[in-house]
Amino acid sequence: MFLDQSSDIDDPLRAFEQSLTLADDVTTFTPGAGPSIWDAFKMIIVLALCVAAIYGVVFIFKRISRKQTPSTDPYLKVLANSHLASSRYVHVVAVGTKAWLVGSSEGSVNLISEIEDQDIINSMLHAEATKGTQTPGRFPDFLSVLRRFGNQIQANTPGVDEIRKRREKLEGL
Repeated sequence: MFLDQSSDIDDPLRAFEQSLTLADDVTTFTPGAGPSIWDAFKMIIVLALCVAAIYGVVFIFKRISRKQTPSTDPYLKVLANSHLASSRYVHVVAVGTKAWLVGSSEGSVNLISEIEDQDIINSMLHAEATKGTQTPGRFPDFLSVLRRFGNQIQANTPGVDEIRKRREKLEGL
């Protein structure tokens, strides 16, 4: 009696299992059915969108982490900053017509030296004043991105002797 009930239940199940085909309808590979140019184009577009998304995320994180409140004091100005190592910086700080080179780390701020060359101070003050009047765009322009990744051209920054020669030339006018 118990066997008869199980055979009735197993019959529809066995009929269903027998109706299933296992790997009988496998399609064969045809040589002309590989990836097309359209598939490669779609892959390049998706890759470009991923790179753009990563660039956007990095740009936003840099922008958020670099938020600094501009100084409201018109007399105290930070003319230049340079990152040396993790949490170690060098700043050029000016008050009026005097400037100092200051080193800062996570726990301290140290005076390195006083900058006495008035021409350098004036050029830094001028550069800081013109930097405030420029309105940079939200995203860097395409040429600046290419320059950043391209060959680095040697910086044509004048040294102290070059600045003195220029000052003497201007005084002669």
